[in-house]
Amino acid sequence: MGTSGMVHSSSELAIRRSPVWSGALTAPLARRIPAAVRPAMLAMIRSIHTVIFASVAAMIGVVVWDGLRGRPGRRTAAALAVVLAESATYASNNQVCPLTPLAEGMGAERGSVVDMFLPDWAARRIPVVSVSLVIVGLVLNARALFRRRRRAAER
Repeated sequence: MGTSGMVHSSSELAIRRSPVWSGALTAPLARRIPAAVRPAMLAMIRSIHTVIFASVAAMIGVVVWDGLRGRPGRRTAAALAVVLAESATYASNNQVCPLTPLAEGMGAERGSVVDMFLPDWAARRIPVVSVSLVIVGLVLNARALFRRRRRAAER
C-alpha cells in the first residue's frame, strides 16, 4: 500500500530506466516509419527480440551444462562470448534493451520486450536469474579447467 493509502501494483512501482545510447540510434528510424506500418513493425521487433532472448538464454544454458559436465571447450567459450557481449550491451545502455526505444516508438506502451511475453514477476527477475546462472557456469567451468590442468600436471 502506498503512502496515499492506495494499493500499487509492482509494475507501477518499477523503476523506469532511460537508455543511454540506443534511443539516439532508434528515434530517427522510428520517425521514418509510417503509422500504418507500425503495428507490423512492432510485431517484427517482438519476434526478433524473442529470437535473440531465446538464443542468449540457450547460450547461458550451454555454459552451465558444459560446466556441470566438467567439459569446457570451444563451444563453451563461444557461448560465453555471446553472453558477455549481450551483457555488456545491456549494461552499457543503463540496463535497457537496445530494442526498447524502437518498440516504444512503434507504439508499445512499455518497450521492454521481455515484459511483453512474460508475466511481470518473471520479467523482473530475468537479470538476476541470468547473472546467477552465468556465475554458476563460470565457477563450474573454472573448476573443470583447474581439475584438467591438475591431472595433466600429475602425469
